[in-house]
Amino acid sequence: MAFTRRKEHLCRTPPCVPTVDPFACRYISFVSVMLRANRFVLLLALVGLLASGCRTYGGYDTKPKTYQAMQRSVEAFADELDRAEADFRTLADAAEASDTLQALAEDYQALLDEHEALLETQRGRVERLSASSAYRSLQRGYGATVKEKNIMMKKYRHLVRSVHATVQGTQVGPTAPDAERRYTIRPVNFPSLRDEERLSMEQALGDR
Repeated sequence: MAFTRRKEHLCRTPPCVPTVDPFACRYISFVSVMLRANRFVLLLALVGLLASGCRTYGGYDTKPKTYQAMQRSVEAFADELDRAEADFRTLADAAEASDTLQALAEDYQALLDEHEALLETQRGRVERLSASSAYRSLQRGYGATVKEKNIMMKKYRHLVRSVHATVQGTQVGPTAPDAERRYTIRPVNFPSLRDEERLSMEQALGDR
């Protein structure tokens, strides 16, 4: 009977339940949710990075094409220097008989000096880079080369218009501000959006 009473007493004893802090439970749940959210955000960022890389870097032959385009642009810039030197000789001959053209001839000589310095910079850029250089470096180099050429040609055109205005006895307006202040990434073989009709030095001088 004593054994039976003891057994009944044990059965009436409530089981031992460990005490859990409600705040700790909420904190653990919050941390678990944040970890899952962070993994999801990280996955989205990784997918976006891969997609962006595919759009930016293109095919395997993009870098060689960009480098070749930069080389061609430098060669064209050298050809432009030869033409500019020929125009300068024409202007200098006309300036010998006209005092009003002498100052413009000096300005043209300054442009030639600037052109030569830029050409040396571009040739050094071509030597420093190669078809296996980093894609972004090639794009920046090509963009800088095209930008420098466009700015230089714009200065020549403005001076030739000044020569024409001087010969005609009129005034030439100021050069339009350059809309692109920084070097921009330019697709290979992408045509210029601002191809102006070029006035030759002979046309500017007329019968001089």
